[in-house]
Amino acid sequence: MRKNVTLGCLAGFVIVIILIGVILVAYVIDSRNKMAAMEIEVDNGWAQVQNVYQRRLDLVPNLAESARAYMKLEKDIFEAIAEARAGINNAESIDEIESANKEVSSFIDDFRVVVEDTPELKSSETIRDLMTQLEGTENRIAVERGRFNETVRDYNTFIKMFPRNMIAGWFGFEAREFFEAEEGAEVAPELDLEVD
Repeated sequence: MRKNVTLGCLAGFVIVIILIGVILVAYVIDSRNKMAAMEIEVDNGWAQVQNVYQRRLDLVPNLAESARAYMKLEKDIFEAIAEARAGINNAESIDEIESANKEVSSFIDDFRVVVEDTPELKSSETIRDLMTQLEGTENRIAVERGRFNETVRDYNTFIKMFPRNMIAGWFGFEAREFFEAEEGAEVAPELDLEVD
């Protein structure tokens, strides 16, 4: 009878050890899978940062060139108006007045075509739109960088906490670097909109 009790205790002890082993293996597997999923989230967060960088890279030159071209068009129109006005004001003979009026008529015809293509000649609105787009792009970049850093923080915290730090070491999971601004990043880039 004593043998049966000892065997029963031993069997119970083995079952408890097996259950603890299964729980530990399940914990290790679950932790490893969570680390892999979080690592993918970190990679995805960085991909989003790169995505908004690409948006800026695509958007800024196109917007700047559009604004520059629009401002040049507006400048050319106002210069033509000033020249036509000066031509009429400075004309001393009938032929000079007639010639100046022909230039004004030609200019008016050209101006009508331009106005039909661009009904509002307001470069200030174009510049305001450019600035709005740039501000929106920079805000998107800041948001994505912040999200990336939050994802890195969560991942690093998860893999550094005991006992997951041992599991991370077994499976080769390493802490990731946070996004850090480059030296001089506090200085805003300059945008050249000078009209040639």
